[in-house]
Amino acid sequence: MSILRNLFTAIKGGASEVGESIVDSQAVRILEQEIRDADEAIKKAKLSLTKLKASEIKLKREISSLNADVSGYETKAMQALDAGNEALAVEVAERIAELTAERDDKQIDCDSLSGQVDSINDMIRKRSRIIQKNKRELEKVKTIAQIQKTTTSLSRNIAATGSNTHRVHDALERVKAKQQNWKDQMDAGEWMDQDVNDDLDSKLKQAGIGEQSSSGSDVLARLKASRK
Repeated sequence: MSILRNLFTAIKGGASEVGESIVDSQAVRILEQEIRDADEAIKKAKLSLTKLKASEIKLKREISSLNADVSGYETKAMQALDAGNEALAVEVAERIAELTAERDDKQIDCDSLSGQVDSINDMIRKRSRIIQKNKRELEKVKTIAQIQKTTTSLSRNIAATGSNTHRVHDALERVKAKQQNWKDQMDAGEWMDQDVNDDLDSKLKQAGIGEQSSSGSDVLARLKASRK
């Protein structure tokens, strides 16, 4: 039966050991394909199971109809006996026997089919749960692999740029040193200018050139002179 082949394929995909460490990206792709195949097989198995269930329902309906026919003919057989028509009652009884045999055969088929439907349905449910678990495990593996890839990439970049970082740091220190040296020179220049200006002002003062400080007696003498 095709349903069994589909289930075997689903079982193969469901039995994969997803929990094992997967380090090869090719292995991850293979596992993803197996899960997709298992999913497809489960879908086909469910479709086949639906057809089997429909056959079971049809058999049960036919059995119910046969039971109704048997019950109806039994009533007619009793009526024939009550009417004293035993020959007709025997003929009806033979019909009842035929219907009963047909009903019993169908009941055997229905019971067997019901058992298969229940068993296959239980198998599909179990395999579906395993496949869903495998999907979750695969996602965890892929997530961890991505984290490892990112971490490895960062480590390589840091290692590759480590020497550059040192060079940049050294260059910045040299720039800072040059800037400080320039500032020191500017401060020294201002000090020199201030020293020269102070010395010149002192010489001009001694020579009586430039602004001279006036004492109180000088101011009083100037005021008296202005009154004359």
